[in-house]
Amino acid sequence: MQITLDRFSDNGDSTLGLLFIDNKFFSFSLEDEYRKVKVPGETCIPEGLYELKIQKTDTPLTIKHRAAYGPWFKYHIEITGIPNFQGVYIHSGSDDSHTEGCLLLGDILYNHYTYPANELTDSLKAIKRFYELVYPILDAGKEKIFLRVQYPKLA
Repeated sequence: MQITLDRFSDNGDSTLGLLFIDNKFFSFSLEDEYRKVKVPGETCIPEGLYELKIQKTDTPLTIKHRAAYGPWFKYHIEITGIPNFQGVYIHSGSDDSHTEGCLLLGDILYNHYTYPANELTDSLKAIKRFYELVYPILDAGKEKIFLRVQYPKLA
């Protein structure tokens, strides 16, 4: 399974992208803005190739999500190996105040041109679809899955 995040916009407050699985559009993404020097909970993921793993820790947030979402959510999928980052998850949310440095997915993108804010909607639908596809593969432990984060090269 090949997962690629192509970013296309950074308004200084948040970064927007397109998530592809096996070269097919899967969802929109939203992260914090780019910074040369990392600020905890306020910086997007640097370009690179990162392994996805299941973070099997019962944090208060994991327990809350498990109770709210139902049987499809057991633990968070974590993006690992990011320099100077830990606890970077793929989860639901609607704007950069929900990211804390993590990657949010959503099916609908609102880009406010008169106000520097970007928002996702139908995030929980996109996350559920992502977890139902990726989690069983990771949980079985038979295949490693990587996320390539990039700014696409335009011709």
